[in-house]
Amino acid sequence: MNKPRIVIVHGIHTNDRAPWMDFLVEAFSARGWDACAWTYGYAYALLTRLQNPSRARVLYDLIEPGDVVLGHSNGACLAWMAAKLGAPIGGAILINPALDTDKVMAPHVPWVNLYPNVYDDAVPFAGLFIGHPWGAQGREGLSVPDIRYKTTWTSTRRNDAPAVRGHSAVLAADVLPAWSQVFINHAESRRRL
Repeated sequence: MNKPRIVIVHGIHTNDRAPWMDFLVEAFSARGWDACAWTYGYAYALLTRLQNPSRARVLYDLIEPGDVVLGHSNGACLAWMAAKLGAPIGGAILINPALDTDKVMAPHVPWVNLYPNVYDDAVPFAGLFIGHPWGAQGREGLSVPDIRYKTTWTSTRRNDAPAVRGHSAVLAADVLPAWSQVFINHAESRRRL
């Protein structure tokens, strides 16, 4: 059996290779995944609306059938856009997604693990960009029912991971070891369905 493949995508205002991306590549790889990080360079909020369609096409071309995509913030938006183009995504992990609360993954994506945080102060401002799918999903979760989605609030303490506060707080070096195992465990349980 082939290793499951995961593509990790960052958000805006992130260096090409953020340390959390390398950590997640190593964590997923240690659990038997073929993990890679895809970077699109440092992105500014005001230019992102114009640049995201071409970024989504590049991500679309990168995705192989059955790939899981893990996206943080704008990375989640790019995963949503690539799926809308028809990328054969086998599952998605959306961490503090910069998406409107009614934006769900394309129907062919079989499962989505959503990780919002009620203290995320970045994504509500994203909704100010008219005509862009950005919004407060990373803070408020979904506003529409979708049985493919499993929501885990990172602002709530768990037995296996601490509660965090903020847009990128779950990716901080002191909590990422615990949360990475949550992401992996949830993804592995969803892949077996």
